[in-house]
Amino acid sequence: MRKKIISIVLAIWVLMIVTSVVLLFLPRTIHLDDVGVKYRLGEDNRESEQTVHIKMDGKRYLTTSGDYIFRGTIDIEGESFPVPEDQKSLEIRFHKGYGSMAYINFGNGKTGIFLYGTLFVDRAFSKLTIAISEEDSSGEQNSKRWSSEDGLMLSMPATNRSEAIQLSNELMETYLGGYTLK
Repeated sequence: MRKKIISIVLAIWVLMIVTSVVLLFLPRTIHLDDVGVKYRLGEDNRESEQTVHIKMDGKRYLTTSGDYIFRGTIDIEGESFPVPEDQKSLEIRFHKGYGSMAYINFGNGKTGIFLYGTLFVDRAFSKLTIAISEEDSSGEQNSKRWSSEDGLMLSMPATNRSEAIQLSNELMETYLGGYTLK
């Protein structure tokens, strides 16, 4: 009788572990629809903030390494991405909470890549910040950059620059290695 009880308890325990692992790796639906703040870093740029509406729809997948993959779309009010409407779907591979927000454009026999920036998210995909890449002034074609001194940022959810910077510092902590955005 005792062996039978132990076998039943062990079977239930194994079933719970298998169920937990399966549920962990199932894709999660991501739907963010909120207001964020687009702003420029630096003490001299305190007045350059703009409230924007951001919508993120897709699926989040967990990889065996513990990182995430997002497949879906991100729409940002006032931003027009230079890719056809049918190619606005993204696949972002996150490592340590961040990944490249790059659109791949197939057309005219050529493949092009448009890098919007680096996207940082929390594990629940409820908060985000984007270090927006801008054209480099060096004159190199298709050269983009971002600077922690005066770079362009977008953070959500936030209603003002102060909240946005706080959120950016939280999500970018590992990436910045102790540096604090201002």
